[in-house]
Amino acid sequence: MPAIRTFIALPASSNVQQQMADIQSQLKATQADVKWEPQDKFHITLKFLGSVEQSIIESLSSAIGNLVKQFPIFEITYNSLGAFPNLHNPRVIWIGTKSNQIVLDLQSGVELVCSDFDFQKEERAFHPHITLGRVKGAGNLTRLTDAIKTITFEPLQSRCSELLLMKSDLRPSGSIYTILKSFPLQP
Repeated sequence: MPAIRTFIALPASSNVQQQMADIQSQLKATQADVKWEPQDKFHITLKFLGSVEQSIIESLSSAIGNLVKQFPIFEITYNSLGAFPNLHNPRVIWIGTKSNQIVLDLQSGVELVCSDFDFQKEERAFHPHITLGRVKGAGNLTRLTDAIKTITFEPLQSRCSELLLMKSDLRPSGSIYTILKSFPLQP
């Protein structure tokens, strides 16, 4: 059986996805050379796993299911717009979250569970965010960074009630995401 390209994510509510798409539209107006993510793909990646053998998926799912039993449904606030690595050299345009201990603990728990399955621990510090787009070239970059600096938006509140194990199929037109398993958080 072929391996499956997977990641673990926290989805954003459809209402918040729409509000983020509105912010993204303002950035698109700069006509910068950016590959913009479709609204239905807005999520926080807790752990990118890469290619995973199908034989491991069931055991991994069981371990993640046990982990989420320790976490309640919670609220998350999206309150910042920025770029990685920074606005002087933007590569990824994102909307970030207000500090949230549950998200940090959940991501740390996911890292721990995944390490039991020999997945490498992420070396970079975890910064919960939703990717709006990836910069492809220098076209209109100054207009884009100026827009990022000047756009203001009211904080967006979203309820997190599940964790998702996602499949990512790479296609010439872009990746296609499919939910492999949903893990409900505790009411």
